Amino acid sequence: MTNMSKLARFTVVPVAAVAAIGLASPAAFAASSYNLSAGSAAAGSSVAFGAQGSGITFTDVTAGASVTCSGSSISGTATPGAAISGTGIAALDGSSVSFSDCTGPVGIEFTVTGSGTWSLDATGDTDANGSTAGNISGVSARVSGSGCSFNATGSVAGAYANGDSSGTLTLSGSEPTLTLSNVSGFLCGVAGISNGDQVSFAATYAVSATDAANNPIQVTSNP
Repeated sequence: MTNMSKLARFTVVPVAAVAAIGLASPAAFAASSYNLSAGSAAAGSSVAFGAQGSGITFTDVTAGASVTCSGSSISGTATPGAAISGTGIAALDGSSVSFSDCTGPVGIEFTVTGSGTWSLDATGDTDANGSTAGNISGVSARVSGSGCSFNATGSVAGAYANGDSSGTLTLSGSEPTLTLSNVSGFLCGVAGISNGDQVSFAATYAVSATDAANNPIQVTSNP
């Protein structure tokens, strides 16, 4: 879906933007398998979920610029099961991502369009606080504005914490793992946006199933 965002020296979609199951540092040691439950949903069924984000900050580490957004949303699906692989434990619909009220040091207005399926991969053990390590891979978006357009691709790391009614996905933005390409337009040069710029993404998303009976969505690792 297309979303108009006010950005400054750079912008990008994460994933964002954005949202889902069992994520944190990709450097963590992978568990042998994972269990995913979703309220009363049966094993093997497809569970739709949505994620609402806040505290959003994009940082173009290369250019030394940042952009903040007041909100974001994204949707996806997960399949409950026991002893399942962490690879593709859930998926995000890239075309559903949106950001709102994004501002920065230069007032450039962009249309952000995500595309493809973004894989949610669990990569580490669930800790004592119910948080599981992983990453969102396959992030792809086109950012278009008057006088400045570019693509953003890559991955985002974070941590998903189980909750009693919903989960919390925290993207720390500790590493610039998104890359800009196909940069064009005079204002991109003015804003310091260039091909190859490295971008980090930080946000906190509340994750809940579309059907209330399928809450909470929880992930745990097996030894």
